[in-house]
Amino acid sequence: MTAGILQKTPCAATFWRGAFYVILFAFPCLAHSQTTRQNPYFSSESTTQQGKLAEQTATSVRNVFQPPSRFDKATKEDYLKKREIIATDIAAEIKNYAIADDVLWPFLQKIHAKIVAANPSMKDTRVLLIADPTPNAYCIGEGTFVVHVGLLAGLENEDQVAFVLCHEMAHYAFQHATKGLETTVEQLNSKAFKAKIKELEAKEFNRYEQMEAVLKNMLFNSRYHSRNHERQSDSLAYHFFVRTQFNHTQAKRLMEVFEHIDEPLRDTVLDIKTNFGCTQHPFQEQWTTNASGSVWDAAHEAQVQANKAFRDSVSTHPDWKERLIWLQPLVDKITPTPQPAEQPTIDYATIRYLAAIESVESWANFGRFDKVLFLATQYQRVYPKCLYFQEVKALALYQLYQHAKDHDLATVLAQSSYSRPEKYNHFLDFLNNLRMKELLALAECSLTQLPTDKGEYGLLAAYQLAKAKEDRATANTTKKEYLSRFKNGRFVDYFKE
Repeated sequence: MTAGILQKTPCAATFWRGAFYVILFAFPCLAHSQTTRQNPYFSSESTTQQGKLAEQTATSVRNVFQPPSRFDKATKEDYLKKREIIATDIAAEIKNYAIADDVLWPFLQKIHAKIVAANPSMKDTRVLLIADPTPNAYCIGEGTFVVHVGLLAGLENEDQVAFVLCHEMAHYAFQHATKGLETTVEQLNSKAFKAKIKELEAKEFNRYEQMEAVLKNMLFNSRYHSRNHERQSDSLAYHFFVRTQFNHTQAKRLMEVFEHIDEPLRDTVLDIKTNFGCTQHPFQEQWTTNASGSVWDAAHEAQVQANKAFRDSVSTHPDWKERLIWLQPLVDKITPTPQPAEQPTIDYATIRYLAAIESVESWANFGRFDKVLFLATQYQRVYPKCLYFQEVKALALYQLYQHAKDHDLATVLAQSSYSRPEKYNHFLDFLNNLRMKELLALAECSLTQLPTDKGEYGLLAAYQLAKAKEDRATANTTKKEYLSRFKNGRFVDYFKE
């Protein structure tokens, strides 16, 4: 899972996940412990395992998603086409991004097994882990629950992870995904919908705007029903949850954790001046001149609130406070049967640490090098002994330089916006102020701050910077060192080429 570092084409998010899959949002918080692993998981056998998981899931989708008998021939054909898109799409995601590691995935599987032991009706389900930094989880609909690694980095304990899985099990029990596909296909193929589209096509003026309004109305209606699904799922999830030995009070706490979904590492200090620059290339104050809060005047702040209100009105997942309100009566009414306290599967600080590494790597795979730099710089302060966060900074700066050189920097570097957190806007303004030669200089600074005994990512950064400076001697020396020390490393094929 290193495509983002070596390739320059950002990965696109899949359309069908947003259309038919049920997602549960959460967000990051901090951890202060770490294990001996200092890099994202890598195994030469990962590709084979990912391929098997992808094939199994695609077959399962085709077997479980079946058009109802009430559909006519044309509607059935449309249903089967959309089912194939879902099967192909989810198989591609699993094949490219499934994490079948030795810690995080087994951790999820153990929690899933404990829930199933208390809820035997869920015995035919399974859980997968995906290298996606967005803190989500979703139910495909045929019994597979997909957890993004960004979710593990954002939760506080395994009890919260357990409730997330219970929530997705509830979606599966209610058949929300399969019924949702049926409803959507039925609406798109209904006589009323086709007649409306035909009527609009015949109009001389504003037909496209009116078509857009019709489709938007369908979206709002669809989201409304999905909101009801969320309420149903939270309710049934709590019933699943209280049967287990996990701490039932964490269901409410999880709803509170949702509040800061868009502000990862919000409690960490991001001092740009102390993190960028060195003796050879000192920090320059003008780099942050435009980041003095220019997007945070009163008008923009009002726009932020309006935008937030609109997003929640069409969101599949309503505001955390609203969910807390409808969950509270269940908490008051249902008293869990006293059970022995559940012993943690593993210290959750370890899970957050490893998930943080995988999340940063995922942003690199998605070609979002602004996110890589933003998070790695802060995680470096949280985990000072982790070499990965130090090395990936140099690589991300190099990638920004390379894209600037190729005149497509906008594809990997966002602009500040009123919809983003203030701290992130400040950082984006800083990056957008940098000229191409300054990006290269800061990449060199990051490289000089690494220890002499560099890891895989550090050697890759040293090699790429040497190539950029046309320093063939250093590039060849670095290449030989890598191939000597990491004979089966993750970048072997790149260096051999």
